[in-house]
Amino acid sequence: MRTTVFSVIGLFSAALLAGCTSSDEKKSEPVLNPAATATAITEPFRYHRAIEVRPGLTFDVLSWGRGSETTGAFMILRSDSTNLKYRSTTGELDGKIVDAWNMDMDSDGNPEIFIHAEGEGEGSHLNMYVYEFNESGSSQKLTFPGLSTSSKKGYKGQDSIFINDGKLRRQFPVYEETDAPNKPGGGKKLLEYSLRNNSFIVKEVKEENK
Repeated sequence: MRTTVFSVIGLFSAALLAGCTSSDEKKSEPVLNPAATATAITEPFRYHRAIEVRPGLTFDVLSWGRGSETTGAFMILRSDSTNLKYRSTTGELDGKIVDAWNMDMDSDGNPEIFIHAEGEGEGSHLNMYVYEFNESGSSQKLTFPGLSTSSKKGYKGQDSIFINDGKLRRQFPVYEETDAPNKPGGGKKLLEYSLRNNSFIVKEVKEENK
């Protein structure tokens, strides 16, 4: 496994050098973490963002894959240049990465790295990959909850993700049965996520649902 990780990192470094002359990757809107930067890359890599949590501690989020635009893999590289400690975390990826950022939703001093991925086309689904990293560099995967039965009613993707008062919010249009594609008539649904003991708590914000 270690040889594989180092091989991927080596390929990634070469791709960065080769991609310096290509046009910059378009950043997703909104950028949740202004300290994160996008970098132009070449195949087999599709996405890279460097997230500086604090001076000396940076997380590089990248995805790669050949032969498909909607499946692949992701890697989170943790670089602690102050203590010269380096770790990597990998996983399978469903969809394309739209954005990546860090938070500390439970205020425990350990950063959580969020990866927001989406499928393509009408009804595109949202996938969130979340990992918390402790001071030693070890990571723990946090399960992002799926939609409840009531929330799924009228859901056809087109999610927007943003942060409000330290909580993660997810908004999407609601479709009625007779609605035409891309013309939702059921207003919008707003969900709010908080984190406690490394478990997500989700509630619907009804007063802002129109």
